[in-house]
Amino acid sequence: MVVRTGGFAAWVRAHVLAVDALLAVVLVAVCFPLVGSTDEATNPGLLLPVTADATYLWTVASVVPLAMRRWRPEPAAWMFVAWCVAHLLLGPVATYADVYALLMLYSALVYGNPAHTFRFVATGVIMGVAVAVIWAVTFDMGPAFGGSPLLSESWSSWSPTVDSLPVCAVGGGWRPSGVCLGKTAADAGIILSCVWACVASVTVMALWQRARRSVAEAMRERNAAIAAREEDEKRIAALAERARIARDMHDVVAHTLSTIIVQADGGRYAGAHDAAVAEHTMGTIRREAEHARRDMDRLFDVFGGSAGTGYADIPVLLDGRPPVPRRVDGDVRPERLSPDADAAVFRLVQEALSNVRRHAGEGAHVTLEETWGPDALRIVVRDDGVGAAAAADGHTPGYGLVGMRERIAAVGGHVDAAPGADGGFVVDATVPLAPSRRTAREGRSPASMPRMLVRLSTLWRPSGVAEGDPFATGAGPRMGWIGRASRWTQRHYLLMDVATAVMFLLLLRTVTFHDTGLYATGFAPLAARRALATMLTAVFLLPYALRRRFPEAAAATMAVLCAVELLTAPDILTVSVFALASVHAAVLYGRDGAAHWVLAAVLADSWLFGVKVAAGWNGYRTISDALTELAYGIPPAWLPTSLVAGGMMLLTCLACMAMAEWRRSSDSDVLVLRQREEALRAEESRQKVLAANMERERIAVAMRAEVAATLDAVSARADEGLAMLAGDPRPSPERIVASFAGIASQGRGALAHMRGLLATLRETGFSDGTHAGEGTKAPLSPAVPLDEQIAGSRAPDGDDSGRNQGFVPTDDRR
Repeated sequence: MVVRTGGFAAWVRAHVLAVDALLAVVLVAVCFPLVGSTDEATNPGLLLPVTADATYLWTVASVVPLAMRRWRPEPAAWMFVAWCVAHLLLGPVATYADVYALLMLYSALVYGNPAHTFRFVATGVIMGVAVAVIWAVTFDMGPAFGGSPLLSESWSSWSPTVDSLPVCAVGGGWRPSGVCLGKTAADAGIILSCVWACVASVTVMALWQRARRSVAEAMRERNAAIAAREEDEKRIAALAERARIARDMHDVVAHTLSTIIVQADGGRYAGAHDAAVAEHTMGTIRREAEHARRDMDRLFDVFGGSAGTGYADIPVLLDGRPPVPRRVDGDVRPERLSPDADAAVFRLVQEALSNVRRHAGEGAHVTLEETWGPDALRIVVRDDGVGAAAAADGHTPGYGLVGMRERIAAVGGHVDAAPGADGGFVVDATVPLAPSRRTAREGRSPASMPRMLVRLSTLWRPSGVAEGDPFATGAGPRMGWIGRASRWTQRHYLLMDVATAVMFLLLLRTVTFHDTGLYATGFAPLAARRALATMLTAVFLLPYALRRRFPEAAAATMAVLCAVELLTAPDILTVSVFALASVHAAVLYGRDGAAHWVLAAVLADSWLFGVKVAAGWNGYRTISDALTELAYGIPPAWLPTSLVAGGMMLLTCLACMAMAEWRRSSDSDVLVLRQREEALRAEESRQKVLAANMERERIAVAMRAEVAATLDAVSARADEGLAMLAGDPRPSPERIVASFAGIASQGRGALAHMRGLLATLRETGFSDGTHAGEGTKAPLSPAVPLDEQIAGSRAPDGDDSGRNQGFVPTDDRR
């Protein structure tokens, strides 16, 4: 059973003072046996001799700053400095608690103000000088006042300058001579070198850890921000879905209604004189209505969109009046258009041509120009119609160009739409193209190799560096080269793990050569045997190198390798100790349930370890040999030995798992935080999809049936017209005109109502009614009738294409 440590870790983080106070008591208690076993004469004071009782008291005094080292790191550090100065001058020159000065320096640098780094490092350097001088003088010459003329034998037995003692410690006080001063200076130099080396090492470790903490803290804050903005993202997703539906309804339903109106108006005149033209026009109206009905059904499906709306379907849009000549330049590569870009290009051309047919006027000409460049597709729809004079029809702007711009911008392009310099209207759009395979092959030229190496380097660090990632260059607080190095190693952790594994390979291949007994066999030349040992070491170190990149796979591989080794190898290989690192990594970086199967693997390998030890103690080289000779199984006499050895190994592995669980729950590991961020982002994406689906369902409840009824009514009127035209006797021109007029009138009414629906989707708030107090309405709330919601935002009859919508002030009518 795996014990979760999250609650305990949270308690520890919330009670830092209590935890550190307990730790300080333990650290001071460790010093007591050492003080009791130390001869008083070997630890004098600078001024007077010191007893063991005084050393106990000075040691106890260090518990206060030790307890405060994380709660109040800087005051605690200065308290410890004061304690050190006091006991150097007034008490014993050295106590066993002095070693905790390194811990205090580390805590001040890691948990204190980064701006105060220099003062603490400088204090450590100065205190190192003071300690070196006082220790050298006191140990070589004894106390200044009182004390024996010669230090005890226990000191002289290990003093680095014992030959100077008879000269330096004479007559119960300081009697320095030239030789004594030289020896004291030499001792001070040795002590100072050791102290400064410790200060430098701790400073580097502290700055390194501080950089790791800054990255972890930044990632914790970012994860908290991701979790906190979930509701905002859901609202944004709902708005985006409303905008998508508004665009698609404009392009599908409104476009069809406009086409029906144009066809019906044309049929009123042409059909009155030619029954064949009237029948053809009526059939076109019928097909357009059915097509719009199908597209609307697809629009409210889970993924939206509709079939037959891509670049390959543009020729369908070119039929009709006026005719549209198409000019294509460049290397046509439609496969380089993404699915979204493919649909956006179709909708762009559809909307542009629809506007031309409605507003360019009689006799207008329109052209479609395509230019395929190496990185982008440019599409220009140009007409020579009435242009700016189109405002005379009195229509108001709608949402056609708004949706057009949104669609193209969503795929990384842009649209310019404005009256032409020589009259008419021009829609000029640029859509980016995806890289082609040929471009990728050309990119592998020698000149591009540095870029390829940069891309290859991304394999060594976590993928998907998001905006604001603390790993990114320049992110987070400013820091020195140590902090930058720490951040770099965290980002390129796989490279660091591989480098570490290679280092261990160089160190342990000779050990494996002896552990396996290859040094004593002669089945192959020495070089081949050494190569075999190196390969075996590399096999065991490979899971270690990949333990953070593929934690569970690495742990499973290591478990299998250890089992095979325990069953067949004559001795337990030293390199197999890295199995503990794999166990730790699998629990720390693996999935939430990984600890369960890791525990099962640990139990199996620990049992094999115990059996292996028992077999060795009973004269068998391997477990396989023992099982071969002992056909009846493992003897019961082996049970105590195997249980003790296997139990010790099991406890060691459980300790590694507990440490991993602790670190995982304490939010202190950068990779764990990154995994948590990825999970949060995945959940955020899922919630956004759910929000969009819910919004789509709300809109569908209020709008789908109404729009479908409108289109069905148009289809029914077209069926009646077709039946009338196919009847005998032939209908009179007046009846044909009346039939087309009725369809046109019905289409205009439906189009005006559609504009109200689009305004509702575009300009009002959410449909759940939860934001009524924020100045927005609940346009599709079931509690409010749809007609009442539309009444406040219904626009006048006319074009809803919005060829300007505020973007081109000189042509607001479009």
